[in-house]
Amino acid sequence: MVARVLVRQCSLKWLPLLAFLWCALVGRGPVGLALGAEVEPLPTTMLPGEPYPPAEPSRLVESPPRWDEIGDTTSSDRRWPILLASNPEASTHFDLSTEEKEEENIWDRPIDARNGFFQSLDFENTWLCGGTAREALGEYQAELRGNFVLPLPNRRHPLLLIPGFATHWLEGPQGAELPSRLYDAYLQFRWLHKLSPRWSADLSVTPGVYSDFRQSSPEALRISGHFGAMWDWTPTAKIALGVAYLDRQDYRVLPFAGMIWEPSPDVSFELMVPRPKIAHRVYWRGAMTEEIQDWVYLAGELGGGSWAMLRTDGTDDVVTYSDLRLILGLERCVLFGMDYRVELAYVFARKLKYDSPAEDLVPPDTILLRAGLTY
Repeated sequence: MVARVLVRQCSLKWLPLLAFLWCALVGRGPVGLALGAEVEPLPTTMLPGEPYPPAEPSRLVESPPRWDEIGDTTSSDRRWPILLASNPEASTHFDLSTEEKEEENIWDRPIDARNGFFQSLDFENTWLCGGTAREALGEYQAELRGNFVLPLPNRRHPLLLIPGFATHWLEGPQGAELPSRLYDAYLQFRWLHKLSPRWSADLSVTPGVYSDFRQSSPEALRISGHFGAMWDWTPTAKIALGVAYLDRQDYRVLPFAGMIWEPSPDVSFELMVPRPKIAHRVYWRGAMTEEIQDWVYLAGELGGGSWAMLRTDGTDDVVTYSDLRLILGLERCVLFGMDYRVELAYVFARKLKYDSPAEDLVPPDTILLRAGLTY
């Protein structure tokens, strides 16, 4: 029985990573076909006016889907309203009838969407300060995530393939049994569907392996997902609601709902539970044009995840970490260029739990620094 589990897990845990590498290589070549952003943030729900191929949310606001972190919900067209009508990258390239052209106007792509299979590549680094206290827990995380798109079933209702791989280096707590490294390897299948000019839907399924890559427990394989819908209430207000299945030991199912209000092109209120966010555009040297924009934001976030691990006595266990984060961030959005973001956060309500009878821990509050690049 143990041998069968080992063979099964060894074959599964590398599948998302291999798929990511294949996607990255094939996406640059002439073939244009291949296999394809929680642990993930609240899902990004497609807004009206965001058809094929949608840009990865992190290119316009902040790093996404990762569902176990509870992701974001944003509009991509509001950042470049002047360029939407004239940008050749956002126009269609098909010989359509008059009726089809009228319908095509409803499905115009986001201004920063790329033609072809490859959409974006995101690299993110996160550091949680440890400390000298006995219960202190520090972490450094590096994550690489891609975004690819296929016209399945068609280009107006595309299938997004979002492979990713992350490594967590842990430090502390003293006396606690934790592996020095934990890993995430996942492949998200995300489908965006435009139900009508005012209604849109967002559905995703994300199989992945979350473990220290040493144990033999089937708990390492987790399948998360979400379903969300958005209604274009007014030209400046949108209502979103849905449910996320995180497949974590602490939060299996998490509903989300709220409103996105954009009173002006320079201000956005994402009154979403459990991840609210307020963003304001700032004008200073180097960010005065529509092609280069800087945004300052204040956001809340649920962090953490569940990982299967091997204890020193040879038994399998599952460790779950959770926290709440108050984030102050700055993001630069460059049209068809390199975006970057930096964040400073206060991390509190931290908990570390095991499935086994081992003692649960409560690490002290700390600070978080995060930086990311998106191409």
